[in-house]
Amino acid sequence: MKDALVSVELANALRGLIDSTGLKVPFGYLGFRCPECNMPVKPHSDGMQGPHFEHLKRNKSCSLSDV
Repeated sequence: MKDALVSVELANALRGLIDSTGLKVPFGYLGFRCPECNMPVKPHSDGMQGPHFEHLKRNKSCSLSDV
């Protein structure tokens, strides 16, 4: 399967649908990965940064990770 980029808005909509239906997702991981380091990320819709993805575990070698 080929990887594809997904907007944070679509990822947050999927997360909201999963949360509202009570579906169980293993470890809360929806399958999204960082385009730079390929590590797992999760969508966020709140905070001062606005909608964004965050690494599940910080990665100091990735420029997109909040170190």
